[in-house]
Amino acid sequence: MKSTAFAFLFLGSFLFACDDKDDDVKPDDVPAAVKESLISAFPNAQNIEWEKKAEDFEADFDQELVDYDALFNASGSLLKHKYDLPEAELPEEVKAGINQKYAGFRIDDADVLVQDGDTLYQVELEKDKQEHKLVFSADGQEQTGTPYWD
Repeated sequence: MKSTAFAFLFLGSFLFACDDKDDDVKPDDVPAAVKESLISAFPNAQNIEWEKKAEDFEADFDQELVDYDALFNASGSLLKHKYDLPEAELPEEVKAGINQKYAGFRIDDADVLVQDGDTLYQVELEKDKQEHKLVFSADGQEQTGTPYWD
């Protein structure tokens, strides 16, 4: 009985240690150049939370009631950003591209992804127990070389 209780305690401690919030960063630990770049690019950012992603810093924030994420390098350069997009606001070309290859799938989530000067659309599709996370260009072409940013 003691060994069973110990096993559960150990497993619980291990799972807690693996919590995905391990990369949260206090605002004081974010370089000033990164914070300044965020405010410069998104002057109305509110409720800012920071995470460390390898050597980069990811900000999760709200701007004008829309959820945003932005990724900066340590010197403050904006690498990419995304924001929530209602399904109804997806371009018709993107919807057509989805329907052509993924007919019957439901759009569960949609974001605008801006990186390298391109505006892309990432979608999470669901059907039964299947799920796809995909990126499309504005003309509805699936971008297999661009990873979905969770």
